[in-house]
Amino acid sequence: MKFTKTALFTAIAAMTVTSAFAAQYPDLPVGIKGGAGALIGDTVYVGLGSGGDKFYSLNLKEKDAQWKEIAAFPGGTRNQPVAAGVDGKLYVFGGLQNTDVAANQLINDVHVYNPADNSWTKIQTRSPRAAVGASGAVANGKVYFVGGVNQEIWNGLFQDVKLAGGDKDKEKTVFDPYFNLRAQDFFFSSEIVSYEPANNIWRNEGYFPYGGRAGAAVAVQGDKLLVVNGEIKAGLRTPTTELGTIGKDGVKWKQLGKLPAPAGYAEQDGIAAAMGGYTNGYYIVTGGANFPGARANYAKGINDAHRTGGLKKTYHNEVYTLDAKKGTWKIIGKYPTNIAAGVTVPYDNKIIFIGGETDGGKALTEVKTVSFDGKNLKVE
Repeated sequence: MKFTKTALFTAIAAMTVTSAFAAQYPDLPVGIKGGAGALIGDTVYVGLGSGGDKFYSLNLKEKDAQWKEIAAFPGGTRNQPVAAGVDGKLYVFGGLQNTDVAANQLINDVHVYNPADNSWTKIQTRSPRAAVGASGAVANGKVYFVGGVNQEIWNGLFQDVKLAGGDKDKEKTVFDPYFNLRAQDFFFSSEIVSYEPANNIWRNEGYFPYGGRAGAAVAVQGDKLLVVNGEIKAGLRTPTTELGTIGKDGVKWKQLGKLPAPAGYAEQDGIAAAMGGYTNGYYIVTGGANFPGARANYAKGINDAHRTGGLKKTYHNEVYTLDAKKGTWKIIGKYPTNIAAGVTVPYDNKIIFIGGETDGGKALTEVKTVSFDGKNLKVE
């Protein structure tokens, strides 16, 4: 793949980037990637993923506070669940779990944690769409879910893998047809789903007209729901971004600009499992992973776009910000670490980055704060 220089060096040079080495908050007790977390008041909760069934809490307001282990999650180990804080409680939706049926099975249950008595309760409900691959954001007492993989296709895939009994040739006959599907044939969810804990009700909030996503970065500000990139099939991302307006009859959408290509890349392949949020009224996003060259392969009609040519999963650290008036993006600097699949929460006009993974899939324990005021990007 031939890479070209871009004018993004100018944009980066125009910004001041400050990094501080003194940690503002302590590192996690263990590396957590593919987990979930949320902010409730001044306390952040993070767990699951590579942390097993553990959850930890940190009081952000308390001086010299340390992470505390809370009651273990009763649903067992989970990868890639969705978590949200609503009305003083922590809700955890779904996730991937090894079961007697097969490995990596999608679970569609819901648990709630009550900090008042350090207890978990399983709620009598089920998500109507797979929470795995979905991204969640809270607005007006409801959790909005964007995207998500297809439960029947995913679970069936790994059930067939189990039937192969470890025979690599048989496994190949399972995986090859899967990876050769077109993006639309993965049937990622294009419905926007909401859950209202106060009434234990799920609602269909309308159709996302730009194709189903998995692992998109999602955030809410007021009645605006922002969606950044994500995976549109296994190994293939999209560089597009969208903005929804939440109303009484659901969410109405418009498309914004695409993320620009990082310096040294011919195009932006899009990122999945990126980390972002609002700081001082500005939305910033960074990290994520992709397979550079996959979009070019797919445009040539190669459906198995990321395995063809042995493309390498690549983690990133470019920091992008949105010009809300123009609907366009620019690069304003770099995060100190290539990072993806961590937890982000907004606090005190900053975004707190917690855990995640980096090159080679290594789980991270680091906790950093990021802020941007329109001119200066600060990471500490």
